[in-house]
Amino acid sequence: MDYTAFINLNSLTDEAKKELENFYEYLIFKYRQKTFQKKKENHHNFSEFLSTPIKSNDFKFLNREERNER
Repeated sequence: MDYTAFINLNSLTDEAKKELENFYEYLIFKYRQKTFQKKKENHHNFSEFLSTPIKSNDFKFLNREERNER
């Protein structure tokens, strides 16, 4: 996106300026709220993940030689 092209507010009517301002405020509100909720959800999911044991049906415990094999 090219940020050198700006909107010429002088070419808009008063009604269009007000609508643009309302839309801008809506976008700020929407995306601030999203980032806040994501952080909260991720923290909750991570703590739940740590408290739940991981189970595997096909786990094979390797002996020392097999673990150090390269």
